[in-house]
Amino acid sequence: MQLFTWDATIRWSPQRLVIAGYTAKDQAAVKQHIDELRELGVPAPRRVPMIYDVSPELLQTAEEITVVRNDSSGEAEAVLLDVDGRWYIGLGSDHTDRVLEAVSIQKSKQACGKPIAKEVWLLDSISDRWDEIEMRSWVTVDGEERLYQSGKLGAFLNPDELLAIVRERGYAAPGIALFCGTLPLVEGQFQFGESFRAELLDERNNRSIQLSYQIKHLKDAEQD
Repeated sequence: MQLFTWDATIRWSPQRLVIAGYTAKDQAAVKQHIDELRELGVPAPRRVPMIYDVSPELLQTAEEITVVRNDSSGEAEAVLLDVDGRWYIGLGSDHTDRVLEAVSIQKSKQACGKPIAKEVWLLDSISDRWDEIEMRSWVTVDGEERLYQSGKLGAFLNPDELLAIVRERGYAAPGIALFCGTLPLVEGQFQFGESFRAELLDERNNRSIQLSYQIKHLKDAEQD
């Protein structure tokens, strides 16, 4: 996988992919999110945060992913990347099969590719301003793009806190990619569209990371 910063190109292969869920600092907001998902058929987690271990091969910088049916959706997430012992922050989408999610959250995450932007920043460059960094996403449905998520990274546990939990539970590994949690949905319900776009914005330094990808539907054998 080839990534880049403002002054360098990085060649890197993830050795582990871990997705953290229910990582909001505000426990009332966590409960609200759990209740929101329960209404959508997603079972409540056993503990918070939850840590999901999935195949690192799912991480990709392609501009298109393939899914079986139009019942999966993306979620914008900051992603921490351990590149030869140096930490970077990137932007990814935890694209998830929402039908399978009602059966097994881990299986639903394993079922879909995890797109990430090619651009990354050194984590040290924003670690003292983590709370200020903005994150938004949009989904295009029937040709119309609509705002899907909007907020700041201050809503989540900071990287040191989250990494401490990951290490304590035995998920840490060299070359890890860690998805840090996602924002609530603006309209409170999943949107199943033909494309997904997200942005990580460092307004103070006038820079952003952009992610966008198309969602291609495979031919469904059950429809033959």
